[in-house]
Amino acid sequence: MINKYKKINTLKKRLQNREIILMNGATGTEILNRGFKTTLPLWSAEILLTNPEVVQQIHSDYIHAGAEIIITNTFRTTQRTFAKKGLSSNKAKETTLLACQLVKNAIKSTKPKQMVYVAGNVAPLEDCYSPALTPSKKELDREIYTYMENLKQGGVDFILIETQITLKEIHSAFEAAKRLQIPVALTVCINDKLQLLSSESLEDTVKLSEKYNPLFIGANCISTTLETRAVRKLNKLTKIPLSAHAQGDGKPEDDQGWEFTKENSIEMYLNEVKQWIKDGAQIIGGCCGTTPKYIKSIKAMLK
Repeated sequence: MINKYKKINTLKKRLQNREIILMNGATGTEILNRGFKTTLPLWSAEILLTNPEVVQQIHSDYIHAGAEIIITNTFRTTQRTFAKKGLSSNKAKETTLLACQLVKNAIKSTKPKQMVYVAGNVAPLEDCYSPALTPSKKELDREIYTYMENLKQGGVDFILIETQITLKEIHSAFEAAKRLQIPVALTVCINDKLQLLSSESLEDTVKLSEKYNPLFIGANCISTTLETRAVRKLNKLTKIPLSAHAQGDGKPEDDQGWEFTKENSIEMYLNEVKQWIKDGAQIIGGCCGTTPKYIKSIKAMLK
């Protein structure tokens, strides 16, 4: 069995060779799409307490679709979020370890021809659309370190700090990964001005990121057309490999977190994917509202 050091080096080499690598699509909204509730505060983590086999099946479906990077279902497995539900930090850790194991189970059961990398999902500690709720530096440093420590113990290949909206939290996350000596990648959520939702610039985001040599950098949880602009902008700012995973069908919703609307189509998504690749993106996946069908269609298009 290939060790983690060699495994992550193969990913780095593939990125250096300008290969296109498929990442999975949405997990949280796919749970909802399959008829299970994703109510706040735990949102996508709720199902880990009730029907974890559903998450493993979603991972397996993405692997069968051709995904080479699978992100753990740990968007809301922090001690902070679990405390809001009246659950302990030990339960948060236990659930994080379970989420990691579900990806490994999916890889083992599907026996994919492609190598599959496990990305440990580290999301904002608070609302990923509300920069004003970002905790203090002291809280960020302590809680993100614990979050990542649990993921490292769970055996992920690298950390994906994603849907990030403030430089303060990005910095704490990079520092935690550095202390834990685990590879890291970054994706951010931006506004129409191509800024973080905190109004901090992509230029400053890239400057900070380059100090930590991430595997890749990109934007996520935005429209496909805004993603196209983000890829183009990032390509001008950095030589770090680029990723892109935008929203598919639907829109944010207060109760369940997402509402499917049938307004977007896979064909529209594919048209933008072609542009992302043309503009330099190498890691291609999907965010809220995308499904295994999206990834399978991207795979077919790449062939």
